[in-house]
Amino acid sequence: MAAAAAVSGLVNVLESYRGRDRVVRKLCYSCQLLGGVMSNKSEVDHNWGKSLLVVASQLSHCRTVLRLFDDLAMLAYSVNYGLGKKEKDPIIRWISIFSNISDQLYYPCEHIAWAADSGVISAKSEIWWTASTAFWGLSLILGIVKYVS
Repeated sequence: MAAAAAVSGLVNVLESYRGRDRVVRKLCYSCQLLGGVMSNKSEVDHNWGKSLLVVASQLSHCRTVLRLFDDLAMLAYSVNYGLGKKEKDPIIRWISIFSNISDQLYYPCEHIAWAADSGVISAKSEIWWTASTAFWGLSLILGIVKYVS
């Protein structure tokens, strides 16, 4: 009975985009961690570690491709928030505005990097990956600052 409830719960999680992304992200990071640790061990563990790192890479790529469809949702969120006039705290308001701008810039940079890596466009992807990572990092930092404020 408990197994059936667990399976049912997992199915419910996997039926939503956010739930599926969370599961894929956790699997990706777990494979990266275990693969990294196992790659430094014996020959058998090393081979398993390499395989787990390949799985992690594919899961990461999967998440990147799925994020190609997040632009409109992020744009709708940013437009809905606007200049945060409903926000009572001006510091939180400005942090949120800059966070939204960072998020809005993150997506096209990542898309261009993906398109360059995939051969869809002719561009150097490294610059775009660096920019997308910088915007993602800025967004994380602003989220932390907002949380502690």
